[in-house]
Amino acid sequence: MSHNVKPSSEHLEILWDITKLLQTSGDLQQLLDMALTQAMKAVRAEAGTLWLNDVENEGYMYPAVAKGPKADGLKGLKLKIGQGLAGWVAENAKPQLISDVSNDERWANKFDQSTGYKTYSLLCVPLVTQTTCIGCLQMVNKHDNELFDEDDLNLCQALAGIIAITVENSRLFADLKMMFKSFLLTLSSALDARDPYTRGHSERVSENSLKIGKALGLSTEKLEILERAALLHDIGKMGVRDSILLKEAPLDDEEFGIMKQHPDIGRKILQDVQPEHLFKEISQGTAYHHERFDGKGYPFGIKGDEIPLIARIIAVADTFDAMTSDRPYRKGLPEDVAIEEIKRCSGTQFDSELAEIFISHIRNEE
Repeated sequence: MSHNVKPSSEHLEILWDITKLLQTSGDLQQLLDMALTQAMKAVRAEAGTLWLNDVENEGYMYPAVAKGPKADGLKGLKLKIGQGLAGWVAENAKPQLISDVSNDERWANKFDQSTGYKTYSLLCVPLVTQTTCIGCLQMVNKHDNELFDEDDLNLCQALAGIIAITVENSRLFADLKMMFKSFLLTLSSALDARDPYTRGHSERVSENSLKIGKALGLSTEKLEILERAALLHDIGKMGVRDSILLKEAPLDDEEFGIMKQHPDIGRKILQDVQPEHLFKEISQGTAYHHERFDGKGYPFGIKGDEIPLIARIIAVADTFDAMTSDRPYRKGLPEDVAIEEIKRCSGTQFDSELAEIFISHIRNEE
């Protein structure tokens, strides 16, 4: 679907300004709020609504953003696609410029009746992507009793194209993130399922790692990387044979030597995942989570700040969960005993700052 719209130089400037605004935030709701505000300002509309198709309730639209007098009256409203002028535009993907809504049989005046607002004129354009219509942009009542004109329509059509692309890209990105996280959770659960005594281990390590990361004030992006790294920290155990991984007794020296290889096995598994730059930090959590702050860990024997922060965080959370979980040859330690052990090993096995943060958080929870 396409529109034969030729914006004027003034309109191009407005569209450029709006496009720049839409690049300032990654939050879809904030983007839509800014877009509607600018659209209303550009065409001098008294009120406006951005309707989007409801992906969870097929055949209906909802007001993603509404501004102007009585806009709160739209909260929670579901509009059937095809119903009213907005619904007609969304269904037919054709823009409409209505000078007097009372003369249009498609006009549904339920909103006016319920709120006392009076709609006179209306401009409504579809939000069209490459494949479909995902909603519409509706402008209501131009200021100073003026009427919307063809210039306003052309500007809103061009703006609607920008909004449609923004919404589609945001939804695709959100879907990909959700699918990726779901995949990691499934993979970590599959790893844990090899051993009934470690069921849920990776998720618990991920949750506790995030608590430390948040207390450190890590950015949202860094927290996402930490969460993913913690979920995959034991992926190298895929390369450890069951006779060792599932042994119902303490490992002997030879077996423990094989088990100590799992961080490096995990690093090698993840180093082939593309794109490489996205998995570089995640693989650090896998490769170094058994390193010790004093350099006596494995598999590389690095120490202090040589160990990436992400791995130092996971080390604390991983050890705590290992100590408090049951094993075939021993019962899990009580949390207070495990906390004392974390404190005792602070500065030797663990980064003392991270150990202190974790202990403080656990005690606050209690």
